[in-house]
Amino acid sequence: MPGYKFWGHYVHTLDSKNRVAIPAKFRSQISGGKVVVTKFFGGCLAVYPESEWQELVQNQLSSLNPITSREALRIERTLFGSAFPCEVDKQGRISLSAYHLKVAGIGKEVVFKGLNNKFEIWDKGRWEAWEEAEDQRYEQEE
Repeated sequence: MPGYKFWGHYVHTLDSKNRVAIPAKFRSQISGGKVVVTKFFGGCLAVYPESEWQELVQNQLSSLNPITSREALRIERTLFGSAFPCEVDKQGRISLSAYHLKVAGIGKEVVFKGLNNKFEIWDKGRWEAWEEAEDQRYEQEE
């Protein structure tokens, strides 16, 4: 398995065809130019290199039993039910589907958040609201 290092925070803009450029530091790690984009928890999209998606499916998601576990069913519906393969074009962009734009509330500006073996794509306003709420929750716990 490749040692992915998707780290950092980047702000990019969606073009008129709903394409967004993947940050260069992320793009350089995507061999074969294929990714899987899926709805993710918290109101964002997760993007996995194709090989990392296959590993996730084989090593973690294949053992879920949606018949006996509501949580397993929720995970399957969220990840599998919204997963779409996507090719990175020659300019390093991916096209986001209308469905993905809707479920993630994505407008013009997006935030990329690196999460080691995958990265998230957030609507910029949604990310800022989530981050502020998270900071407040943390302060209340102290």
